[in-house]
Amino acid sequence: MEKRPSPTLGSLLWLPIGLLLNMSPLTAATLTLLVLSACGTLYYSLNSDFFGLAAPPFAKITFSEDFTGVTMPDGRSWKITYEKDTTSTFAGVARKVIHWREETKIPFATHDILVTNGDYSSPGQVTARVYNHAVYYQWYTDSPPKGTINLLHIVPLNEEIYHQLLQIRDWNLVTIKGREILRIEIFDRLGKFEGYFQDEGCNSILVTSVEVLARGTPIP
Repeated sequence: MEKRPSPTLGSLLWLPIGLLLNMSPLTAATLTLLVLSACGTLYYSLNSDFFGLAAPPFAKITFSEDFTGVTMPDGRSWKITYEKDTTSTFAGVARKVIHWREETKIPFATHDILVTNGDYSSPGQVTARVYNHAVYYQWYTDSPPKGTINLLHIVPLNEEIYHQLLQIRDWNLVTIKGREILRIEIFDRLGKFEGYFQDEGCNSILVTSVEVLARGTPIP
């Protein structure tokens, strides 16, 4: 019996291209659009840095010693003002975990995490979604829900904290600690003031500690 050679890595990599070339143009175009759509959905929905390819440029980001200033090699800079000197703690169910993907003027801000307690943790009592860095929720009981709901706009203290944030999934029980940020002022390469970021009823925070206490499922 004739022995066939084992496929090489190169031949395996070219196999999808070969299949596309043998398809009709309409089928190939449809398949390509489906694959791109699936990849886009995963990119925007997963809390992942995709093996570092989508990670913030930590090597280029320099925080001042008191974490009130941030600079980049290209000359851009930011001034951070805090609400208070003490540490705030947010503990509860992470109903939604979103990794920032859009082009942003704050490259060191990485996540939106919706932390809930009490009735707000129950999808049967309160529906909640996060869109464009804002939380929208609605309850289905006669009286307002009991508990807390906090959307955290997160700046990780360092790369280690960032990787801990990547471990959080929807419905995990978490504790997140840090200093709450009042405002982040943005300056261009020439030091000209460009604007500022300030949340409206949410909680911007420099995260200094992350704990995943349980990997749960939706609460009824």
